[in-house]
Amino acid sequence: MSRDTRTLIGAAGLACIACCIGPIIAVLAAIGAATVVGVAIFGIIGAVVAVLAVPALLKRRRHGCQTTKPVDAIPVAAPTIRRASELRP
Repeated sequence: MSRDTRTLIGAAGLACIACCIGPIIAVLAAIGAATVVGVAIFGIIGAVVAVLAVPALLKRRRHGCQTTKPVDAIPVAAPTIRRASELRP
């Protein structure tokens, strides 16, 4: 490859970069702006949900259980270990 050919390829590459760099930067900026807006909206929605949920949770925790009669213990059978061959029909 001669020096003139390499110079021509380099100049073509430089022209391509000079022409296309604007749209490339614009696309990257749009992606960045959309990310910032998305994070902000997600944060605002999360804050609204938290503000609405906290009073309900506090009210529920303050009132506790409404029963006056103690609950009797319910007997539960001890767990058993079965082999894999016993599980499959």
